[in-house]
This record gives sequence, C-alpha cells and structure tokens, in this order.
Amino acid sequence: MMHMSQWEDHDRRAGPRIYLQLRLALIYPQHLGCPARPMYQGKTQGVGISGISLLVDYNIYQEGEVAVVLALPVAYPGASRKVATATAEMTYAIYSSKLNAYQIGLAFREFRGNGKALLEAVIQHALSQERVKGTSNRGGRSGVNRLRNSQPLGR
Repeated sequence: MMHMSQWEDHDRRAGPRIYLQLRLALIYPQHLGCPARPMYQGKTQGVGISGISLLVDYNIYQEGEVAVVLALPVAYPGASRKVATATAEMTYAIYSSKLNAYQIGLAFREFRGNGKALLEAVIQHALSQERVKGTSNRGGRSGVNRLRNSQPLGR
C-alpha cells in the first residue's frame, strides 16, 4: 500500500521551474472537416525546461500532442522578439475553486531549432535576476519566483 507521504516533496522535473508569465499559443491537431487548426492563446504561470503550466478560465485539456509557441522576453530594448516552438503533451488539468480557474500542465516532448537553448537562457537569466534581487532586498519579493507546490510536469 502506498502512503501519500511518499510523494511529498517529490519533483521529477529535469531542471528548475520559475514563475514567469510568457505569452503562448497552443495549436491543436487538425480535425477532419475543420478549415483551420484550433488554437488557444494565453500566458504561462510556471516555466521549466521540461514543461509549463498555465491558468485558464475553462478546461482546454486534450489528450495527445499539441504545438506550443512561447513568446520569449526581449534580450534588450529594441531587440527582436524570439519564440521557442515545441511539441508538448498535456499532462494534467486541475480545477481550483480558490482561483476559479483550471491549471493545465504540459510536458515538452521535442523542441524545434534552437528553441530549447533559447528557453534555457530565459530561465537562467530569470533565476540570476532572482538571486540578485533576493540579496539586495531581503524584505521584498521579486517578480520571478520558484514554484514549489505543484505537481510534476514530466512522467
């Protein structure tokens, strides 16, 4: 018999995960008879190199793979915006009555081009900013926080 305490603090993610709101588009597979592929646009809630989570007003969960396009922050003013594109599998959908929203988890399966390297750079930059802000202002909270209390995105 398994006890719930066995899963406490168990995280199977491949790397750090941070609270970072990135704009995204989820593109679902083409359905027979539909003129266009269904798409959802929104923002991430948590970001990691192995997957993302997002909050949505209604349940957009669908089994199988979806394409994910993440709009990454610009490196400096005037720079062009880069995107990371990947295929991902939706791993969970949880309704939170406290937030009155669904939390959807996606696990990345494969990145296109240099998407993984671009996302890793964004995560590392955000983590370094968190460390700098954390040491200079101990009483304040930075805009980027590590998430510690959600379910694993990976298998």
